[in-house]
Amino acid sequence: MNNRFNKIINLCMIVILLLLAIPSRASAVERRPLPKLVNEASINEVIKGMTLDEKVRLVIGIGYPGPNGVAGATYAIPHLGIPSVILSDGPAGIRIGGNFTPDIPIKTSTAFPIPSLLSATWDVNQVKEVAKSFGKEAREYGVDVLLAPGVNIQRDPLGGRNFEYYSEDPFLAGTIATAFIKGVQSMGVGTSLKHFAVNNQETNRTTINVVISERALREIYLPAFEMAVKQAKPWTVMSSYNAVNGSFSTQNKYLLTDILRKEWGFDGVVMSDWWAVKNSFAALAFGNDLIMPGVYKGKLPMPDLIKDVYNNASAPTPDLIKAAIQNGTLSENTIDSCARNILKMIIKTPTFKGEYRNIDYSHKKALTQQTEEEGARINRKVASEGMVLLKNADNTLPFKGLNTIGVAGQNSVVDVTNGKLGIIIGGGGSSQVNVNPKNVVSLIRGLKNANYNVLNSRGKNKMIEGLSTSDAAYLAKRTDIGLVSIGRISTEGIDRLDMNMKSEEVQLIKDLSAAYHAKKKKLVVVLNIGAPIEVASWRDYADAILLAWQPGQEAGNAIADILSGKVNPSGKLPETFPVKYSDVPSYGNFPGDTNTNTVDYAEGIYVGYRYYDTKHIKPAYAFGHGLSYTNFTYDNLKLSSTKMRLNKSKSLTLSVDISNEGKVAGKEIVQLYIHHNNSKFERPYKELKGFEKISLQPGQTKTVTFPISKRSLSIYNEALKTWVSEPGLFKVLVGSSSQDIRQKSELRIVDNK
Repeated sequence: MNNRFNKIINLCMIVILLLLAIPSRASAVERRPLPKLVNEASINEVIKGMTLDEKVRLVIGIGYPGPNGVAGATYAIPHLGIPSVILSDGPAGIRIGGNFTPDIPIKTSTAFPIPSLLSATWDVNQVKEVAKSFGKEAREYGVDVLLAPGVNIQRDPLGGRNFEYYSEDPFLAGTIATAFIKGVQSMGVGTSLKHFAVNNQETNRTTINVVISERALREIYLPAFEMAVKQAKPWTVMSSYNAVNGSFSTQNKYLLTDILRKEWGFDGVVMSDWWAVKNSFAALAFGNDLIMPGVYKGKLPMPDLIKDVYNNASAPTPDLIKAAIQNGTLSENTIDSCARNILKMIIKTPTFKGEYRNIDYSHKKALTQQTEEEGARINRKVASEGMVLLKNADNTLPFKGLNTIGVAGQNSVVDVTNGKLGIIIGGGGSSQVNVNPKNVVSLIRGLKNANYNVLNSRGKNKMIEGLSTSDAAYLAKRTDIGLVSIGRISTEGIDRLDMNMKSEEVQLIKDLSAAYHAKKKKLVVVLNIGAPIEVASWRDYADAILLAWQPGQEAGNAIADILSGKVNPSGKLPETFPVKYSDVPSYGNFPGDTNTNTVDYAEGIYVGYRYYDTKHIKPAYAFGHGLSYTNFTYDNLKLSSTKMRLNKSKSLTLSVDISNEGKVAGKEIVQLYIHHNNSKFERPYKELKGFEKISLQPGQTKTVTFPISKRSLSIYNEALKTWVSEPGLFKVLVGSSSQDIRQKSELRIVDNK
C-alpha cells in the first residue's frame, strides 16, 4: 500500500515539475519579441502586435502645427518601429514656419509660381523639373509628404482658390498633375492629390453641399483625379471639406470606396483636409484612413482661416473611437485596414528609411546655397515659360532699341529696397511660401537687372492712385515706352467679389495711353494676377498685354526676360477670360444658396470653353490662347485610319506638321480637340483630348503625333453607369487655341456589325 502510495506521490511530483517547466501561454506571449515594421511583408504582423489604443492613435494626426512648423505629422509607435512622418504644404513651394504659426521661425524655401502658371506652360517636362526641385527642398527640411497638387476644376473665375488649381479643363489639369506627382515622387517624397472632390469654392466651404449630376461629376470634376491616380500613383489623396450630393467628402463611400479604391484601384492613404471630418466613425468606415491634423496646438487666438474649419469639425479623440469599436459601432477590422494603408505609406518615406537621421530641425536650419540658387534658376525659367502674351499690336514687344521705361502701378513701383513687397509673387493660405524678402525680385529690380533705366512719375514713388495728366505727360516725354502693372491678391479662405477693374486703374491706363500715343510711343500692361479679370473696358488702350500671373520670387527677372525678348513667350491660357462676369456658365449659381448651404452645378458639363463654344459666346481671350514673337503654320494633318469600330480598343494616330515661319526660335503648344457632328446625347461643341509643346528654330518643321483612344471619344452614360462610345461622324480639330483651329479632319465610329 505504502509502495503504491509512494509511486502515486512520485508520479504527481513528476507531473507538477513538468507543468512548472512549461511556461504559461501568457508568459510566452510576454516573452515573444514584439514585431517591427521592416517592410510591406511585416505590416500584418505589426498590426497584430498593436494594442487597440495604438491602432486608434495611428489613424489621427498629432496636431497642428506639426514639427518644425509643418502642417502636420503622423503618430509614432517607436517600440513597433513606426516613426512619425512629416506632412508639409504646399502647391507653390515648401511652407514651413511663420504664416499661421508665428511662434515658429520662418524657413527660407523657394517661392515658386502659382499652379495656374505651371499649367499655363502646357509643358509636362518643365513641370516635372519644377516638381523635382520641390522634392529636393522637401528632403532638405525632412518632409516626407508634400500636400499637393490641387486638381479641382476652375469652375468660376471668382473661386478664391483658382490660383492653386490648374485649369477649367480636366484633361489639362490631369496631365499637369500627373507630371507634378511623378516629379516630386521621383525624389523619394510623397504627394497628396487634393481636394477630393468637387471643391470649387471657398464660401461656406466647410458646410456647402454640392448638387451635381453624375455625368458632370464623371466628365468634368473627376477625370483629373482619375488620370493622376492611375498614371502617377500618388502616395495619398486628400478628401475635401464640402459635401457632394448630401454626403461630406470625408465620409462619402461612393467617392472614397466605390470610385477611388474599387474602380480606380487606389491603394494609398486617404487623409482628410485639416479639420474636415464631421463624423469620425463614418469617415473611418467609408474610406478616410487618416484624420488630420488632430488638435490645434498653436497659441490662441486662432488665425481666422484655421478657426473657420476648426469650428465646423468634430473632435476625433482616440477615446471616442476606441469606445465605438468596443461597443460595436465601428469594426476593429476597419481600423486595421486604415492602419494598413498608413503603414504602407510610412515604409516608403525617407524618415522610415533612415534618410533623415541627420536633419537639423532647429530654427537655424536653412536650404543650402546650391539648392537656393537652383530653386531661383528653375523658378525664373518656368515663370517665363508660363506667362501668356494676350495682346501684341504692331509688334510692341519685345522691346527694341529702348533704354528708358516709364513705370506705373502700385505693385510695380514699390521696390523691395524700401522694405516693402510690391510685386505679388503668390497666393495666400496653405500655398503661401514664407520667403526672405531679399530673395524676391520686384518688377523694377528685374528691369534694372536687364539694364533698363526706370522712371516713375518725376522720380517719386507715385503709384496707381493720383497720377495726374501732367505726371503721365512727364513720363511719356522722358521715357521710350510706358508700362503699367495691375495686381490682384489671391488667397485660400475667401472667394473674390468680382472680376472688375478699379476705376482709378482704368483711368491710369487711359491717361498713360493718351500721353504715350501722343508721342508716337507705346504702352504695355502687365497683369500680376491669379485668376481672370475684366479686360474689355481698357484693352484697346494698351498696345501689349502680358499675363504674368503670380510668378514666384523671381517675378521681376522673369517678366523682364519676356519684355526684353530674352525669352520668347509660349504660355497659353488654361482658363477662359470672359468679356464680363454675366457670361460665365456658373453665373447665378456661384457660390450658391447660403441659407441652405447648397450650390447647384446647374451648368452641368458646360464648364469654361465647353460653354462658350457651344453657346457661341465670344470670350475676351479664349482657352488655349497665347501669342508668340514668331509665327507658326499647321499643315498635313493625317489620321492612321478614318474609321474606328466600337468593339476595338486600339487607338488611332493623328499627325500634323508644325513649322516656324518667323525669324526667331519659339515654342508652340499644339492642341487637339474632338467634336461629334450629330450626337444623340448632349455634348459640348469641342473638348480637349491632347496637346504637346514643341520647340522650333526659324524655318524648322516638326511632326506632332497624338493618339486618339475610344475613351477620348466617349461620354459617361448615367443610365448604364459607364463610359460609352456612340457611332457617328467626329471632327478632329487641331489648332493654336480652342478658337484658333488650323487643321481639320473627320473620323467615323462604326458599330460592331
